[in-house]
Amino acid sequence: MSEYVDKLDERVRILEEALEKKNQNPDYDFDEVKAVDMLIKFAIYFHEDEENQVDGLYIYINDDGEIVNAEYFVKENDDITIISLNDEQLELIIELFSDVFTVNVE
Repeated sequence: MSEYVDKLDERVRILEEALEKKNQNPDYDFDEVKAVDMLIKFAIYFHEDEENQVDGLYIYINDDGEIVNAEYFVKENDDITIISLNDEQLELIIELFSDVFTVNVE
């Protein structure tokens, strides 16, 4: 676990340096921040009942606006269960939701 804390500290240091450069130069484009892939996560909630249970979907979209993954989740009180969708289920989600989301990244 400590190696992940060290990795987080290193990432934060790099981001702080990039932010400082951006503050000094508004045209700074964050090129030095390597391996940054954008993935947007949407949570769609289906149901909440009297037993404190909620279920829904996590839908992951890349910076081109394409749905690249989805997961089903159930939350009961403080516990959460997440189930990855198979290819057939993912195709259904893509068909249902692909026109719903628009991504505009500059």
